[in-house]
Amino acid sequence: GIVCSSVRIPHLPPGMLPPQKMYTEVRTLQQSRLPLGLVACSSAAAGALAALVAAVVIHGNAPWLFEPFGPATPAAAAAPAVASCTRMSVSGLKFGPSRAEEVLGELNAAEVKAVATWFSAEFGATGMRNASKDCLWIAGPSAVELLIPPKTDSVAYLDGKGPKPPRFARVTAVGPAGVDEYRVGPIEGGKMAARATAKQLTNKGDIPYVKRPTENSADSLIGEGLVNRTFKIMEPVLVASFGNVFPQFAGFDPKEGSVDQIFRNDALGPPGQRADILIFQWFPPAPVRPEAAWLHPLPLTIKLNSTSSDPAQWAVSAVWFCGQGPFNSAAELMESHKHGGIRICPFSKETGIWDVPQRVTPKDPAGRQNLETNGGVAWGPWNFTVTQRPSTGAALLDVRFRGERVLYELALQDAFAAYSGNEKSQFFYSDAAWSLSQLSASLEPGVDCPEGAHYVPVTNWFHILPGGTAVADPTNPREFYPVCVFEWIEDHTIWRHMQNSNPLDVRGLVRKTVVVRSIATVGNYDYITDIKLREDGEIEVKTRFAGFIEARHFDPKGNPEEMNFSTIIRPDLAGPVHSHLVNWKADFDIAGVRSNAFQTIKVKAPPFLAACRRRHESQTTHAAGPLTNSKFAGTQEPMISKYLEREYVEREGIGKSTFVAAPQHPTVWSVVDRQATSAAGNPRGYAIALASWSNTQVLPDDHPFTRAVPLTKYHLAITKHHDDEYRSTSPYVQYDGAQTVKNTQDLDRFLSDGEAIIDEDIVAWIGVGREHIVRQEDLPLVSNFGAGFSLVPWNFFMQNVAASPPWEA
Repeated sequence: GIVCSSVRIPHLPPGMLPPQKMYTEVRTLQQSRLPLGLVACSSAAAGALAALVAAVVIHGNAPWLFEPFGPATPAAAAAPAVASCTRMSVSGLKFGPSRAEEVLGELNAAEVKAVATWFSAEFGATGMRNASKDCLWIAGPSAVELLIPPKTDSVAYLDGKGPKPPRFARVTAVGPAGVDEYRVGPIEGGKMAARATAKQLTNKGDIPYVKRPTENSADSLIGEGLVNRTFKIMEPVLVASFGNVFPQFAGFDPKEGSVDQIFRNDALGPPGQRADILIFQWFPPAPVRPEAAWLHPLPLTIKLNSTSSDPAQWAVSAVWFCGQGPFNSAAELMESHKHGGIRICPFSKETGIWDVPQRVTPKDPAGRQNLETNGGVAWGPWNFTVTQRPSTGAALLDVRFRGERVLYELALQDAFAAYSGNEKSQFFYSDAAWSLSQLSASLEPGVDCPEGAHYVPVTNWFHILPGGTAVADPTNPREFYPVCVFEWIEDHTIWRHMQNSNPLDVRGLVRKTVVVRSIATVGNYDYITDIKLREDGEIEVKTRFAGFIEARHFDPKGNPEEMNFSTIIRPDLAGPVHSHLVNWKADFDIAGVRSNAFQTIKVKAPPFLAACRRRHESQTTHAAGPLTNSKFAGTQEPMISKYLEREYVEREGIGKSTFVAAPQHPTVWSVVDRQATSAAGNPRGYAIALASWSNTQVLPDDHPFTRAVPLTKYHLAITKHHDDEYRSTSPYVQYDGAQTVKNTQDLDRFLSDGEAIIDEDIVAWIGVGREHIVRQEDLPLVSNFGAGFSLVPWNFFMQNVAASPPWEA
């Protein structure tokens, strides 16, 4: 930008839009392709624009007007200023509308409501499920979401080389015949266009009814009568074991607390069937907080067969009580009790400092400030757009460093949790199938985000009920604020060195960063995700796992085998070992170039004895690494050294373009543009580096959990970009894991066709996580822990640009 008489005329990158009236004049200046320093300050256009800008910029009312990238061209940087014009740099965090938000940003509340209402009217659908066997409803965490336009069209618009792609929604609907997805739109100005249509994207039968998306409350509300009838049959043993804590019974005493249920997917059912596992928790009476119930599980489990599209046909298929079972029905259990075959187990109602945290940080009484309306962000050298998908969660779009696109998309995909156990207690959650956005709350200043943070709006159609469950209805959406963005000075430096001189001289550069924080709560767990964009071009991504463990009742007489699966953290409480594995999509466009390649650089060294043996056998040293005719001093043994082995991966495929990090085989994984090389001959690129210890799936590849969510097998997988391969797992994976969905979103399916990936548009799917072996210190809540990775410039610049920025030379 330039300053004319102390009034700044902005340089606008293609991704950032001012109001339309101003946009025409600014683009006229930009498209002249004159160095900004040569624009005459006395020109009529500049004068008129300066007056307009002065009215809004000086008073801070134009967040879309900023200069995130510095000089537009080398000529501009070198050009002398004209008259009184001087160049200004802009620091701080700026928000505004962006082209990426227009075409790739998730649907806002008005758009979701318009689409859901239109679809309901056209198809006779409802916004939430009812008990009718003929019900057609808009379903799941992806019920109404953006249908991402073709990348070619989007990039053309982002770069100012093509028209704006029309905006469509993907709608997921469930009826007796199964699950269907539709393209609905176009959407214009937050409303359905008069010419709007719905086009089916899936074929009938592709997604069977038993694979329908997870319902947060509809199934539990519909099945409530069946559960109550089961309880009534079991009343004598339930009251004898647990007391008067069941609201369904006449003797219920709220002073003893109450019992409620949690629906959980049965991932181990036979093919073609769907079942829910109902577990139960004791909620202590007030004033104990209800969240303590996570640490008071009852030794009671009911399996509900929900295969039929007619809820009247649903039935209880198994019951476990106090470690005994399975029984085919409550009646069978009570018949065994009648003949003395059922043991009544002890159940403690002890509460205390161990089940609810006693120390908390107070919330900022000022509340949330800086509520933004747009997700376009500029900070220092970075320019990007923040959005959040209703199922998969946080995403950054069109991420640029000083104007050069590094990433088309960086997006959370799923959070997988697999728990150990037997037939009734082994299970997994695909939390994107529940929602990594909509079961959450707006972030709290002072607890979640620091003073001065900015809050980004996100659409939500899940409504939390008093008991903790949620009703999902996309015809009734709203906005909330689960994402904050803030500047941060970290507790370490980008670089630091002590010069060996007298006196000693220590210098360094404090690390500044912009943080995008998204927190998703899914039941007992909270996922705290930070994306940090730093001045040296690094992007660090880390997810911390927080909240309550999902505990189990322990009774040495009833379920002694639990010691194989869990840590016994109290005499009657077990914490099962479980995994936390998160997956990310990184769609690289190195410096805006879509034709990239994937390179590995391995540090290798041959075993010493093997090298010696090969030397004696062949009388050569070529097998000992890159050294030839070299020997260790004073010996005849071959010289051995570490060396680098560089390789481009030619084709995608399991075992070909999939990788698991191993400490004994250090490797650099990088996405590079082979056509853009430095003077030293290195291709420009970005490396993918694990930022912490991270495990992958420990279950075998043929386990139902692994087959359902194969992304958990890898730290990294590389595939060729396809518009219809837009997420690494689908919202249909939680049920009937033995049955696959045709053309589903599945990472192994993406890899299976073995396409060429050299000089192609490629996508990196990155997985990190931890096995959580529970400890006593996980009571009452875990101390947050996590895993992450970094995207690091790899010969992308000629030097460390934070230490020595070439644009300031």
